[in-house]
Amino acid sequence: MFAENLEPFFDTDTGFAVSATIGAATVSVIFDNGYTGLAGIVESTGPQCIGPTAELAAAVQGTTVTINATAYVVTANQPDGSGVTTLQLRG
Repeated sequence: MFAENLEPFFDTDTGFAVSATIGAATVSVIFDNGYTGLAGIVESTGPQCIGPTAELAAAVQGTTVTINATAYVVTANQPDGSGVTTLQLRG
């Protein structure tokens, strides 16, 4: 695991993060709404969010995550081994 302080990246006031609600908890995540290709060309990654593994560990497949007043369902929880986890989401 990195020894770097990742808190500045997940700061909702001065960093890149937004607030997400997972169950009763509010956590800070970096949200990416994904890209969708045009004219039948599939180039989509779908929505995802990235946050501290310690805060996202309980967000297993099927968990509801609300970001910017939109509810998403977790389709995959992907920790990267550095203390950061990516949640793949479905709207």
